[in-house]
Amino acid sequence: MALDVYVGPLTLYYAGQWENMGQAEARERGIQYHIIRTRREDDAVTDPAKIRPALVNWQKLLSDALGSNIAEPLDWDEASEDYMTGRPDWESYGALILWAAYAEHRDLAPPPRYVEFREDPAYKRSTAEDATNYFPHVIRDIEFWLPSAFDFTFKANAPNDDIATFGSSFTLLANLRALNDTTWQADRATIEKWGEHRPASDGSLEDTAKYGFSDMFLLAEYACQRRLPMKLDY
Repeated sequence: MALDVYVGPLTLYYAGQWENMGQAEARERGIQYHIIRTRREDDAVTDPAKIRPALVNWQKLLSDALGSNIAEPLDWDEASEDYMTGRPDWESYGALILWAAYAEHRDLAPPPRYVEFREDPAYKRSTAEDATNYFPHVIRDIEFWLPSAFDFTFKANAPNDDIATFGSSFTLLANLRALNDTTWQADRATIEKWGEHRPASDGSLEDTAKYGFSDMFLLAEYACQRRLPMKLDY
């Protein structure tokens, strides 16, 4: 199952008025592209004009619920037509999570190649109930990053009423910068190059993590610059 990351107004996302990287490539090549999802959405509303008021109301309700926990109310433009997407895939995204977990636990030796991160000892340490994290918005099981500066993560109803975990795109970007400073110390041009070629399936954990890092870093930058939410799509 593919993993895409979407940055943009949630109106476009839930209306389906956006293309993931696979769709864009298929359109450019003139071939059909089929998305298979675990939930059927045959009756989904796809008119942005009908979806937008509900999402603006959801944004306000979430902002009110957070109250004084955030410095200013949540406020992004649901009428915007700007968006950006990436496709790190689960393996590269998982490798990034592992890379961050091992950066937090230097006494553990990372595996040479990607392994399922949820079974990994460093990941388990980083996500333990009493864990202290240096890169929480990278490591924790987050589905949405909101364009607001806060350090915590929280669970709440997503716009489709599913319970999801939320973080901050500003804290995510800060965590990614700190992870780079701690480990690679790469400049932005190098980070961009990491995302140009997908690593081999038997590639090293580090190379696989770099590919995921490139996507997430550039998307988080865009989310902060445009003040738009960021969301995993799978």
